[in-house]
Amino acid sequence: MILIFTDNEQLDRDLSKRIEDSRIVYYPDYILEEQDAKILIATPQPNKYNFKEFMFKVRQKNIQVILILENDTVKELKDALSLGIYDIIFDPFTLEDVTKKITNPSSFSEISKYIKDILELNT
Repeated sequence: MILIFTDNEQLDRDLSKRIEDSRIVYYPDYILEEQDAKILIATPQPNKYNFKEFMFKVRQKNIQVILILENDTVKELKDALSLGIYDIIFDPFTLEDVTKKITNPSSFSEISKYIKDILELNT
């Protein structure tokens, strides 16, 4: 099952129409309780968990996260990468960009430039 948790009603509906076996989710507790979730498509959003703690709990359940971010300078990028979230899509994006990540997850080499910056590596 693919859970959609973007806090954007139109995007949620559009993704739900395009993605089989998906469900729009409105409450973070549901994500943590769902037993059949394989992928979570999400954006950072206010909820009762802070982003880092919530994503840690999601990743503990071995759920692949496809994260939609405004740009590569938001603070959540560092937290996401440190939690092994490599499927990151930046605005502007298309629905196809999101659906492609389901079957074609990002490789380490694709996101290594962001990790390099965060770790302040000169290589």
